[in-house]
Amino acid sequence: MKHILTIAALVALLGHARAADRTAVTADQLAAFFKSTTCVVATNDNIIFDAFLNDAVKRFWTITPYKVVSKTEFDALRTDESASFLMLTKVVESKDKLKRPYLYLSLLMGSKNAGSSLDLMPEVASIPLACESAEGDIPAVMLNPMVLFVQKHAEKIKEKSFAERLLASFQQRLQAYNYSMSQLKGKVIYICKSDVDVKVNIREMEAKHGNLLRFVDKDGIARVVSEREANAAVAFTVYPQGAEKGAYGYKMVMDTEGELYYYYYETKPKNFLFQKNDFDLILGNL
Repeated sequence: MKHILTIAALVALLGHARAADRTAVTADQLAAFFKSTTCVVATNDNIIFDAFLNDAVKRFWTITPYKVVSKTEFDALRTDESASFLMLTKVVESKDKLKRPYLYLSLLMGSKNAGSSLDLMPEVASIPLACESAEGDIPAVMLNPMVLFVQKHAEKIKEKSFAERLLASFQQRLQAYNYSMSQLKGKVIYICKSDVDVKVNIREMEAKHGNLLRFVDKDGIARVVSEREANAAVAFTVYPQGAEKGAYGYKMVMDTEGELYYYYYETKPKNFLFQKNDFDLILGNL
C-alpha cells in the first residue's frame, strides 16, 4: 500500500473553509454527538485520500455508528443539530496575511446556522493534518492514529479529564495534552529526519537519549504506524514549505493508539522543525 499521500491539489479542491477561532461543543451538544450517527464526509475530489480515510474509519471508528456521505449530502445535513461529521476542513489563520490554508481532521456537530458558515459548527475535536506546501505530502498512515485521537478527545471531554483546559481557545485546546508528557515513559519516539532542524546533532541526541529516540525516514514512520508497533510514538510536524513571517506550524508527538503527548503551536518559521530544546523538554523527565 502506498504510504505517502499527496494532498497539495486537495487544498485547492476542498470547498469548505473555516476560520481558526472555533467554538467547542457544549455539554448538551456533546451528549448529542454520542447519540448520533457520524457522517464521514468524502472530498469526492481526491479518491486516494477518501480511500485512506474510509479505511481508517472502517478499522478504528467505534465511538458511534457511522456512514459515508458526499459533499452534496453534507451540505444538506450540516444544519441538523443531531448529526455529527468527521471530515477534512480547510483552516485559515486570521493573523496570516498570506491566508495559507491548513488541513485539519475535524469532528463537528451540525448547527442550524451552519448553512452560512462552517465556523458555526461546534467542534468536538480537531487536529492539524497537513498544509499547502511545495512538497505537499504526508504519511497517509497518520490518519489511523488521528482517527483514534478524535474519538479519545471526545471521551476526555465527556469524562472531564482535562476539565476547563479543553474549553480554552482553539489554539490552546490541544496544549492541554502537554500535561501528559510524563506518560511517554517506556515508549520509543520515532521521528523522520526531515522533521529535525539541521542544527540538531542526531548522533548526539541518540547517544544522550539511548533507545528512547530513533531517527528514521518516511518509510520508517509508515512502518511503525501501520504495524501499530507496541510502545511506539511518532514525533511529526505540520508547516508550510518555504514559510515566511506570518506563517505558523505545529509540532506533535502521538503514539500509534492515538494518544497525544506533545503539541506545540509555533509562530517562528526558523523553529518549525524539531529543535534540541524540544527533545530536552519531551525527554528530560523520562
